[in-house]
Amino acid sequence: MSTTITELPNPLFSNGRSVLAKFGYRHLEDGELREDWAEMWELLRPDFAGRADRHVPAYGDLSPVQAAAAREYMAVRLIADRNLEICERRHVQLFSGGIQTDAVERYAEARDAYEEAVETFGHAREALDVLLSRAAA
Repeated sequence: MSTTITELPNPLFSNGRSVLAKFGYRHLEDGELREDWAEMWELLRPDFAGRADRHVPAYGDLSPVQAAAAREYMAVRLIADRNLEICERRHVQLFSGGIQTDAVERYAEARDAYEEAVETFGHAREALDVLLSRAAA
């Protein structure tokens, strides 16, 4: 069963996906794997190269502590991706079946989970940035 949503009643999600794509988001069909850490790191690595003199290592060149922090950062991103997809589905359901209190509540819960994951993603980024800065110093 495909979960692809081709048209949404709210451009918030399509705009959100385009912003998240900068950090490696892509909608996956059922059964596709996301856990290629080295590939994901290549998508996210430029976000840490804020200064021209800063070298951000490839995933295989990270220290064990840095690699663990990078995996945590990427895992949180995957959670945010999944929460966005759940939020989208529940938002579409609001429009497809009429407004129902339980559907609104499910959507609100999904939206809260997505927003929390995005905040956690930001915190994980900050923690990893500190580790990368220490190594560069």
